[in-house]
Amino acid sequence: MFEPIAKNVFRWGTIDGESGIMMYSHLLLKDGKIVLIDPIAMPGLNQMIKILGEPVAVIMTNHSHIRGSSLISRQMGIPLYIPDIVTVSEDEKIANMFFDLYNMKHGEQYKGTTRLPFGIRAYSIPNRHEMALKFDDYLIVGDSAYGINGRLSFYPNGIWPDATGDKALATSEALIPIIRETGANALLSGHMEDIASGLQEMI
Repeated sequence: MFEPIAKNVFRWGTIDGESGIMMYSHLLLKDGKIVLIDPIAMPGLNQMIKILGEPVAVIMTNHSHIRGSSLISRQMGIPLYIPDIVTVSEDEKIANMFFDLYNMKHGEQYKGTTRLPFGIRAYSIPNRHEMALKFDDYLIVGDSAYGINGRLSFYPNGIWPDATGDKALATSEALIPIIRETGANALLSGHMEDIASGLQEMI
């Protein structure tokens, strides 16, 4: 089920039953421990994870990537990190309804200043309601960018219609400064293709 991206990065995926779009999750491995990014729950997943190492955390990149995050973190007894982004955090009542609805009360909201496992650093993507995560040489995003035929693309290009290209341009303008700031050379995404190297040269 796991597809190796590098010696310390694996991914797995499935088709979204509503949109028909492929969605992917990532497993990060470091010193025998594992962090899961936007994990999709699948039969036998927990057992396979434990074969690779000791799971220590689940991190969501945005609120639409709940997937199996809450369930897996509860089943494994590990922390769940939820991005503290304006769409929810600006209204405590809405936030409480969101966390109750998806049984996420045990989760911890994280910001750019939060100390995440593996030394992962979080960057809020302007106007995208999403966090970009820097892990080693990788930048990890949920929806904002991905590879198509080995080239860097920005949401919604290749996923949803964007006749004028204005939406993709807005996304690129929000994310490119973060790519430059982090110096990341590779990209892990919740959709389409990962980019294994050469990210800086693509922007």
